[in-house]
Order: sequence, then C-alpha cells, then structure tokens
Amino acid sequence: MAPASVVHPVARRQRRARRGFSLIELLVVLLVIGILVGLAIPRYDAYKRRYCLTTMVSDLRNLATTEEAYWNRSGAYSTDLRQIQYSSSPQVAVNVVSADTLGWAAKASYAGDTAICAIYYGDAPVLPPATLKNVIGCSP
Repeated sequence: MAPASVVHPVARRQRRARRGFSLIELLVVLLVIGILVGLAIPRYDAYKRRYCLTTMVSDLRNLATTEEAYWNRSGAYSTDLRQIQYSSSPQVAVNVVSADTLGWAAKASYAGDTAICAIYYGDAPVLPPATLKNVIGCSP
C-alpha cells in the first residue's frame, strides 16, 4: 500500500493544468466586456446630451425670471447680464441678443456641445431655434 503523502502522477498533472484560464476563456471574457462597453457608450452620449439641453433650458428660464424682475424695477429689459445680476451655470454661455422696453431675445450654448437653445419674449425678433414667443427652442 502506498503512503498517504504520495499523489498519483496523473492527478498531479490534472491539478496543474487547471491553475489558470485558457486563452479561449480570456478572449471570450474580453469579447463580452467589449460588447457591454459598445452598448454603454451611446447611452452615455445620450445622457450627456440630455444633461446639456436641460441645463441650457433651465438657465434660459432663470434668465426670463431675472429679466422680468429687472423690468419691474426699471421699466426696460437689459442685454447686460451683470446689470440684471444674472449668472449662468458652469460651462453654459448665455448671450442676450437684443433687449429694449418691449421685449428681449437670448441664446444659450454649452461648452463642448453643438446644441443651441434660444428664447424670445415680447416684441423681440424671432430668434431661431425658438419659433414661438416665450417658448424655449433647442437645435441638436
């Protein structure tokens, strides 16, 4: 009878052969990870685009409120954002294109994104992509 500490040579080889992953197993894992990343990137881009648009729309709504408050104090709208004490969100550039006693128009853009949002109010000229008075319009 063989002592208990002696292991059969075939069992020793089988144990050594199963210590790591085979090349095929590693390639399959990499393929699955690649597919998951390929599915996630377009969704991330869509979420990022939606965030940019939402931020610009929010800033233009805040500008509308600020312009109305300034008009109630002074009787006119202003193109100077410092004068009306308005500041936009980080990475959002808001530009008041025109303003007088009868209306105003403004555009917003997000740094690193091609979309533009706009609004016009009162008797201000139409400012694309906004096509309806007092309604914020955005172009992708």
